[in-house]
This record gives sequence, C-alpha cells and structure tokens, in this order.
Amino acid sequence: MLSGSWLGYSLAFLAAVSWAIAPVLYRRGVDHVSYMGLGALRCTGYLASAAAFLVFTMGPAAFAPPPLPMLGFVVLCSVIWLVVGDLLYFVSLHKLGVTICVPVTSAYPLIVVPASWIFLGEPVKPAVFFAALLIVGGLILLSPKGEDSGQKKQIRSGLIAAVLTMCCWTFGILTNKVLMQNMPVPQLEMWRAISVTIGSWALFLAFEGRNGLQGARMLSRKALTEMAVAGALGLTIGNLFFTYSLRYTTVDIVACIASLRPFLAAMFATFILREHLTLRLAGGIVLVMAGVVAISL
Repeated sequence: MLSGSWLGYSLAFLAAVSWAIAPVLYRRGVDHVSYMGLGALRCTGYLASAAAFLVFTMGPAAFAPPPLPMLGFVVLCSVIWLVVGDLLYFVSLHKLGVTICVPVTSAYPLIVVPASWIFLGEPVKPAVFFAALLIVGGLILLSPKGEDSGQKKQIRSGLIAAVLTMCCWTFGILTNKVLMQNMPVPQLEMWRAISVTIGSWALFLAFEGRNGLQGARMLSRKALTEMAVAGALGLTIGNLFFTYSLRYTTVDIVACIASLRPFLAAMFATFILREHLTLRLAGGIVLVMAGVVAISL
C-alpha cells in the first residue's frame, strides 16, 4: 500500500499525465471540427465529470445555485478563463502543434506570479527573476522559424494566441483563488462547468449556427468520445488529481512533478501525432520546466 508521500507523488504524476493527454486529443479534434465546435463538444465530458464529483463529495442537494451576484461572478470568470482562453489555446495548438504550444503556454506562471503580487498582495520572491530568465530562454528556443511568409504568419499568429491564452488563464487563476474562499471546490467546479458549457455552446451557435450543428452530427463516435475525454481530463480529472496531491505532499514537490506535463505532451505528440521533437525543442522544454519549477518554489 502506498505511503502518504508516495500517494501524493502518484496523484501529481497522474495530473501531469492527464494534462498532457488532453492537448493531444484537442489537436486531433481540430482536424474534424472548428475551434468553437471543439470548445462546445468537449463540455460533455467536463459537465459529466464535474457533476459526478459533486454528487460523490457533497450529494445532490449541492446542485442548489449560489446567490445571484456570486453566480454572475463565476460565469464571468469561467467564460474568460475557459471559453475565451481555451479557444485561443486551440488556435495555438492548431498553428504551432502540441510539442511547441504546450511548453509555451505552460510558461503562464511568468504572468501569474507578478500579477499575484499586484492584485492579491502576495509577497515578492526574488527567485522569480531568475526563473523568468530560464523561461524566456526556453521560449526563445521553442520559437519556430518559418521558411516562407505563409509559415511565418502562421507561427506569429500561433504565438500571439499562446500569449493571449496565458493572459486569460492568469485572470482565471487569480479569480479562482478568490472564489475558492467563498464556495466549496466541488460546487465551484460544477457551476464553472455549467457556465463554460453554456458559454461555449452560445459562441458556437452564434457564429456557426445550423451549419455547425450539421457538421457536429456528422462526426464519428470516436471523434466525439475523444473530445469528451479531453474535456474531462483537461478540465476536471487533472485538476482534481493536482488538488488532492497537495494533501499528501508539499507544494514544491507537486509543482516539480506536475511540470513534467510539457515533456509528456511532447512524447505523446511524437508517438500519436507524429510531431518531430528536435534537440533544440527539447532544450527549450527543459528551460521552461526549470523556470516553472523555480517560480513555484
């Protein structure tokens, strides 16, 4: 039987695996459906897993909605974080590929930590500046070089989408810390899932309407299942593994283990999507991982 520490290590590793598999499935999804369609269809898995977790931990009575002002704040934060932010993430995945997009967007602590100093009043840590140098160095190595104007334009737009993704995720992470002080986590996750589902489907229908629905109906059962599994892994299961790992071991160790996500994602992308992992990209991933670990300590 696993000891408490080893259970924490295992849960943190499972979080990294969950977060690494999800973008690979998302990348496969955008070959079959639009970015907005993927955002809507993945919510099947998100909603189901969040509802199951709420029932298991708090019972059916916990489905009662929070007060209207709090519910409105949850909806706003969820839409910016996981509808707009993840829509930009899908764009970046499509244009850059998993091997580059995942480590680039994994550098979001570079924005989150200074923002927490400014908006949440958290203490300044000098080590962050060294971590920032590591992350920036990694991002330079990860920046692909296009051979023609079309490639360069695609790479540029992919990197812009990645930076905007990190900005949306930063907003979501900071406001999530505030919301967790006012709502139980399972209930917050359920209402976030509902908000994201409604927001994603509203966006999908507003821009693609009947044609989008017809295209979704023509998808294979395998494609639909992969999108639902990606939503459950990326939005509920990975987060829960990470959260519960903190009960058994320290934050610094959990952060180190979870930072394996870019390498795991690159490995999955190499075997499943046939993306090419060069020494230069591997070096960039190592620097970003080292910077994320240093910034999290």
